[in-house]
Amino acid sequence: MNISDREYQIAELIAWGASDKEVAEELYISPETAKTHRKNILKKIHGHNAADLTRWFFQHKCRISLGINPRQVRHLAFAFLVLIGIGEYMSQDMIRTARPVRVSKLIRRRKRESNSYKMIAA
Repeated sequence: MNISDREYQIAELIAWGASDKEVAEELYISPETAKTHRKNILKKIHGHNAADLTRWFFQHKCRISLGINPRQVRHLAFAFLVLIGIGEYMSQDMIRTARPVRVSKLIRRRKRESNSYKMIAA
């Protein structure tokens, strides 16, 4: 897959969300030229749309492997759901235990303050 430097520049801009018009303005080319480059890039990477181009770009730029099979996707999704569930449970548990502690501290502080006022008044 031989991608020229110019095509790589265009692929980068599209991967970051630029439209053909924005690519054209950034690189001082016509929108039609940008569109033609995008089509040529997609042919070379065997892609169909901007999402495929974005996936290809970040795989090559950052050396990220996005080619995981459906079974791994299910396992990862389950793991994330478990982590989210644990986080939600822990935050709810903390909220339940945090309120009585705060209230009890306030009550003790008010008692101390009222006792100190009584001692000053006496």
